[in-house]
Amino acid sequence: MFQSTLRKLGLVVLALGIAVGAAATADAQSMDKILKDKKIKIGYIPSPPGTIKDPASGQVTGFYVEGVRYMFDQIGVEIEFVETTWANFAAGLQSGQFDFSMAGTFATIKRAAAVEFTNPIHYLGYSAIVKKGDERFKSLADFNKEGIKIAVVQGGAGQEYVRENFPKAEMVQLATGNLTAPFIEVASGRADVGIEDAWQARRFASAQPGVTDLFGDQPYNVLPIAWAVKRGNDDLRRFLNTSIDFMLLTGRWEKMAEPYGGTGRYVDKVVMVPFGPATEVKK
Repeated sequence: MFQSTLRKLGLVVLALGIAVGAAATADAQSMDKILKDKKIKIGYIPSPPGTIKDPASGQVTGFYVEGVRYMFDQIGVEIEFVETTWANFAAGLQSGQFDFSMAGTFATIKRAAAVEFTNPIHYLGYSAIVKKGDERFKSLADFNKEGIKIAVVQGGAGQEYVRENFPKAEMVQLATGNLTAPFIEVASGRADVGIEDAWQARRFASAQPGVTDLFGDQPYNVLPIAWAVKRGNDDLRRFLNTSIDFMLLTGRWEKMAEPYGGTGRYVDKVVMVPFGPATEVKK
């Protein structure tokens, strides 16, 4: 009886091992399938200057686009771009809607539980937009007050930051991929503060004389920007890491980025470096 039970347990363990091994092999072969089919689906979110979508033609450009075209041209793989959103890019990876996400994503602990990130491509901080002449806000601490409406993009890292650091404020969550949407809410008077990355804030404030970029000279919450793959797709992640390192170390990406404003100076006083903390630039 005891030996029979052991045999049954052994069969169960063997079956589980085969199932787990098969799943691991299936994930490990994602790059093999891409090479065999000569095709890859890449998820993207319009987010200048890395990814820019022409609203009229639908054409996708930007230095991320230039970069991946170069990478996959090297191995003869055709790219199909699939548009997604900040709230849905992780689900798109998990469901197989696309092979990896090219969205310039802030690599956070919470997101790392849902996806696997590549090596950082650069680093980027946050800023905030308020109406010009609004004297209520001198520091980040002034946001954490009742009656203050803070607009963020739903699913973005800014949403996590506001939830954690400004619990007393009212968060206005915007279901959109447009990273300037929080600033538009401020300009239209529907929110007191709009929070997004410092490059977007600088860009918006330069075109809108009625608003102020509060932290343009000293962005806060500087984090790594990376791409993402489905958990377990280690071979694809390794390929992307090698490609990213190659593009950065050879200077190819910097040259591709020049027409779009460059990779290194999204914010005047912060240099985005591939490996290591952001450093200040002496003007």
